[in-house]
Amino acid sequence: QNGFRERGFDIGGTLSPVTPVYMKGGVEEACNIVVDLRETYNLFCSVVVYPVIPRGEIILRIIPTAVHTLEDVKVTIEAFKAVREKLETGVYASMPIPARADEGFMVR
Repeated sequence: QNGFRERGFDIGGTLSPVTPVYMKGGVEEACNIVVDLRETYNLFCSVVVYPVIPRGEIILRIIPTAVHTLEDVKVTIEAFKAVREKLETGVYASMPIPARADEGFMVR
């Protein structure tokens, strides 16, 4: 969690190993982020979007476990830095949501 904070990510005031990463964007962007994390970076996280939270907000939830190494933590933080940059530059907004999970992810 400190690594996320040090790199400017908003993780709120969590007191749990479940770490929320707050970002700004729509449902379409959130879906593309989750697919990109899975397909490109081999990371799984759950996502929370509207109508559970306000429109324009994204929460990505990651859960470290005892089997994750410090290298896994570094890889995760680097992946989140990459997807944050893609989000901020509009990559995800310009992409359609995959209709099926096995359609994969293609960066344009």
